[in-house]
Amino acid sequence: MPEHTLARRIQSVLRGMVMGGIVGGILFGTLVEFHALRLTPVLAEAPVEDYDTVSGILGAVNLAEKKGTITTDLGKQVAFQIVKPELFINLSVGQRITLKLDKNGRAVRVMDNAAPELPPPSSPK
Repeated sequence: MPEHTLARRIQSVLRGMVMGGIVGGILFGTLVEFHALRLTPVLAEAPVEDYDTVSGILGAVNLAEKKGTITTDLGKQVAFQIVKPELFINLSVGQRITLKLDKNGRAVRVMDNAAPELPPPSSPK
């Protein structure tokens, strides 16, 4: 086989590989962009729950019935449902806590309000 024919074939193969790589890259980029655009509306349309934050003293906890009450600082007693009993295992009646309640009155998050004791501010010298 003459050298110029071999050189042309090699050049043709290399050109095909380069074009295939470019086309493959474009197709891959298009596929990634398509999926990113397709997922965006799904994420944007995800339901956003409205939560109420309630702070106060834990009044009662009944893990068997999955119910509890908290008395707010204004003296209002708020009843709630316990979705995850494990959130309440280490809590005691009379303890100050903060709850996040969903619109159905279910406790979805519990935060212990134990604030660290801070030293008094130092006076300027």
